[in-house]
Amino acid sequence: MKQLPGQRGINMPRWLKTGLAATIILVSTIWLLSLLPFLLLAALVLSILLIPITRRLRRDMEEAGFSVDGSLKREHRRDVNITPWHRQLRNVWRDVSSGKGL
Repeated sequence: MKQLPGQRGINMPRWLKTGLAATIILVSTIWLLSLLPFLLLAALVLSILLIPITRRLRRDMEEAGFSVDGSLKREHRRDVNITPWHRQLRNVWRDVSSGKGL
């Protein structure tokens, strides 16, 4: 079968293709291994930053009547407003601008 006219691919020897592939794999492996300590450090910093958030979440759950082990305390459950602060601010602004007041 004849080759159609147009752009022809670069004909490289098989050993050169294998060598290029091995070089690319080696360089990417070294790059990923050198990047690993920075990724681990970033994960450590993020996990330390999440400690206060999990403490607040635990406190809010206990105030809502849920215990951390999954059981539900029924004796003194009260309603807890879980609306995010930005939505509360938007609702206050909407009430003020519509003339309802606070």
